[in-house]
Amino acid sequence: MAKFKLPPISPLLGSTLITYFKTLSYGNIEKKYYLKVVLTFLIILIATPFHWIDDLYYRLFIRKRKEIRSPIFIIGHWRSGTTFLHNILTKDNQMGFVTTYHSVFPNNLLSKYIFRTFMKSQMPEKRPGDNVRLAVNYPQEDEFAMSNMNPYTYYQFMYLPETYKLFYRRFIRFEGMENIKQKWIADYQKMIEEACNNTGGQIPMLKNPCNTGRIPLLLDAYPDAKFIHIVRNPITIFLSARKFFTELLPTLWFHEVDEKFIENMVLDVYEMLIRDFLEVKSQIPEKNLIEFKFEDFERNPMYYLEKIYNQFSIPNYTKTKIYFEDYIRKMSNYRKNKYEVIPEDLMFRIQEKWGFAMDLWHYDLPEYLDVIKKEAVPDK
Repeated sequence: MAKFKLPPISPLLGSTLITYFKTLSYGNIEKKYYLKVVLTFLIILIATPFHWIDDLYYRLFIRKRKEIRSPIFIIGHWRSGTTFLHNILTKDNQMGFVTTYHSVFPNNLLSKYIFRTFMKSQMPEKRPGDNVRLAVNYPQEDEFAMSNMNPYTYYQFMYLPETYKLFYRRFIRFEGMENIKQKWIADYQKMIEEACNNTGGQIPMLKNPCNTGRIPLLLDAYPDAKFIHIVRNPITIFLSARKFFTELLPTLWFHEVDEKFIENMVLDVYEMLIRDFLEVKSQIPEKNLIEFKFEDFERNPMYYLEKIYNQFSIPNYTKTKIYFEDYIRKMSNYRKNKYEVIPEDLMFRIQEKWGFAMDLWHYDLPEYLDVIKKEAVPDK
């Protein structure tokens, strides 16, 4: 049966009124998106009384829970394989995680039976930009949840793409934002506690590429936090991230940018994120960090899953691995996006900005890619 679709509504429909208006104030909104702005506002208005009930419930009951363990953060640039690993690890019922519903309606968990029905009727079956399936209870990035709880979050750039550099400095590095750091941490802790309460897990398993650049902040809040860092061939990452954001952003933005802008954005953000991580990586205790290449993980996932459980002292691997094996088997037919050629000038630009990462992790041009030269334009 075909789903009934309303006119365009922003995923900010799950945010608070303060977060929504603060987000809109960050940049230019084109006239063609005014209807989306108004419709989104009306839904937030309807949901606001439920926000107050949710917050009261959290203060009275959830915040006092003590059994939640130190979180495990899956980090790495977008398209590095973090989603695949996150989806596997959250098959363990010990794990608490942000669901797709939670990521859109973080302020309506107590009233989820009302808003989840609405969300099911509107959400696509697959994520824009790739073939990953979506469902309200599937694991999701916590940055989306934070962007609807707190206006000081990097993913606000997706609604106003021209702000991506500014938001990186403010909401990943928190440059000159000392006054809002504590607010961000308090909201993040609340989100984690509610995620564990919502899914029933005691070990927060969080996947968020933005956290790759927030290591000092996360260690201040969670000194015993564990980190799993996945790397992947930067050439593959560029091609995949460019496609992903080119298809995702038009479903979210309030002002438009062209493909060249997105290309430059991907180049800039990868360089900033990976350099920032490498600069502070040594702050993570060695026992609390696991790093591997996605290509190696894809070839032998069970080896790395067992390593994660052993190194981080997570119990019940023997009982849980059958769920991992089952999920991996079901995903064996998953069709990844394919890329065959890359222009020579683009290859040069990637190597110029990301060569430090390719050298560090010993990557070269992927075997499946051919470099093509631009055809010379004949003189007239």
